[in-house]
Amino acid sequence: MKKMLMVLMCVLLASAAYAQFDLGIKLGANYSYIQSEEFDYEIYLEQFSDLANITGFVGGAFAVMGFGSLGIQAEALFSVEGLSLPDAFEGDIEGATGDATIQTNYLNAVLMARYNIDLSIVKPFITAGVNVGIPLGESVIEGEIDIENFDLTKLGLAFGAGIQLFDMVDVEIRYVQGITDIYTGETDDTESTFANLIRLSLGLYIF
Repeated sequence: MKKMLMVLMCVLLASAAYAQFDLGIKLGANYSYIQSEEFDYEIYLEQFSDLANITGFVGGAFAVMGFGSLGIQAEALFSVEGLSLPDAFEGDIEGATGDATIQTNYLNAVLMARYNIDLSIVKPFITAGVNVGIPLGESVIEGEIDIENFDLTKLGLAFGAGIQLFDMVDVEIRYVQGITDIYTGETDDTESTFANLIRLSLGLYIF
């Protein structure tokens, strides 16, 4: 067992010695929304562009460890996210009457696999991984909605695509599909409510 651990450590150290490390900062915006047949999702989509308090700032730091075209990207991001329930949902959700929004600050821990297409100036890349969102402090609530009916800690699958310019800047669009049910209130069926978001960000490499 000790020999196996020693071999594994040697492999990891040797890999790290040949890996390329990059650190940077990231700024951007989120467009967050909920997905749930419980709340008549089709109606929600029709009003998607008119909903309030679901666009928010995102910013933080990222690190990339690369092995040629493949890499691992880790991020720690402060993010403003939310959900909105318009008049169409009056009576559909326990404790909600009329327009209601919940806006929450999050600490997002992100771990992504990354594949780079190595071109001369512009380097396209794709990413896939997991996003864990941990609420920071209390949510800002507008309208009448019972926050006790929601568990706002979120786990999601993240998929992104972008370009790297001059080895200095990343531009990425990312989609995060929630996989944990955020609504804990009583419902008439077993439909789940997922918190999804679209994120557009600009990353600047520091070193």
